[in-house]
Amino acid sequence: MPADEVFILRFWLEEAGIQEHLRWRAQVRSVNTRQRQIADDIDSAFAVIANRLRAALPAESAEAAENEGSK
Repeated sequence: MPADEVFILRFWLEEAGIQEHLRWRAQVRSVNTRQRQIADDIDSAFAVIANRLRAALPAESAEAAENEGSK
């Protein structure tokens, strides 16, 4: 059975340069791996999550195959 992937997202507004425009920034934290990453915008934050989920798929498939082979 695959493990759940758990993420904590923290968003905040930050000034973006000389013209004082505000932009969203985000911290993406993976509870499973305890890794943290800062994203410069909302789309980047969700791209980080999507990439980590895609990377977890081959690992989960390999573990399932090992467990089947040992039975």
